[in-house]
Amino acid sequence: MPVNQRKESQLDVIVKARKLAIHTLQITQNTEKFPPKYWVPLTSDIVSVAKNIYIDCWTANNIRVSSKAHLERRAELQTRAILNCNNLLALMELAYKLFHFETKKLKDWGRKTTECRTLIRAWRESDRKRYDKP
Repeated sequence: MPVNQRKESQLDVIVKARKLAIHTLQITQNTEKFPPKYWVPLTSDIVSVAKNIYIDCWTANNIRVSSKAHLERRAELQTRAILNCNNLLALMELAYKLFHFETKKLKDWGRKTTECRTLIRAWRESDRKRYDKP
């Protein structure tokens, strides 16, 4: 199938979530942009939320849907990952206002986060259509 006709797969979601977590870990290690004195009150939360997005996607993907309870658990993890994308965006805004880093960097990081959130939402909807049959 031609590349432009392929749909995003669950694996693409997990790859994007992993890349978002790695990107977040890498940029928060820059002590010029993320001063050590803010590690406990803010930066550690940013890192934790980004890692949780990836972990929730990973865990959801490893649930074999063979019952309604499995579907509900998977959807719960997907929803939590979506909410954490929102939380990460809010934390980014705090960091941007506090640390005054470049708008371009914030936009790129935010774009990665919203792309991830969009893919997780699509995955959750796909699961609903696929598994939640009367």
